[in-house]
Amino acid sequence: MNMPDNNPNSSKIPAEEPINILCVDDEENILKSLKRLFRREPFQVLTATSGKEGLDIIQNTGNIALILSDQRMPEMSGSVFLEAAKSLVPDVPRIILTGYADLQAASDAINQGGAYRILAKPWDDQELLEAVRSLIRR
Repeated sequence: MNMPDNNPNSSKIPAEEPINILCVDDEENILKSLKRLFRREPFQVLTATSGKEGLDIIQNTGNIALILSDQRMPEMSGSVFLEAAKSLVPDVPRIILTGYADLQAASDAINQGGAYRILAKPWDDQELLEAVRSLIRR
């Protein structure tokens, strides 16, 4: 007869929900690069090619630990997307990636979208990994 294991020192570790990060960029190659960069990390990478698709994923997926978005996208900029995402998941940290030296876009990403970090494209792999790890640990 198997007895339930009520020992608090048991070596069994309860299964945890996966840690999801959402990457939004209208360029498939960027999303593939991000997936490759994060492949050895202990989280699942969800991708969207538009802000609308990103918002759908947020509404239909639990446990999103971080959002990473491009700034320049058709139909919805990254700062507008992050602002909408902030209203759905206000405590989830947000990072904006931008390939353009656009001070107004950076300001909008911080002020409207609540971005915690702004990183330039092309990004430095180590800097991006450290930023993501740091924000997820929070």
